[in-house]
Amino acid sequence: MPSAPSMFSSRDTRVLVTINALPLAVGVLLSCSTTLGEISLYGRLTLATGWALAQLVVLVGGVWWYETRAASSGEPAPTTASASQPTGGTR
Repeated sequence: MPSAPSMFSSRDTRVLVTINALPLAVGVLLSCSTTLGEISLYGRLTLATGWALAQLVVLVGGVWWYETRAASSGEPAPTTASASQPTGGTR
């Protein structure tokens, strides 16, 4: 059976892997080195806490961007099988 053509080019795949690998590498580095994580950024805000907050903002921003893009596409939302079947009631 032939495989479906890929939706992503090799450049898209490299960008996706890089975007996901860099935060992972920084997170692992900060979790392995407590001296790096304890560096004070502003008052009681440490580098580790700042990185965690930045990751949370990126996650929420990414979800918002994806949902906005998906909602604004010209394609109608797919219907589910349960939505297309009649509900109970009198016949």
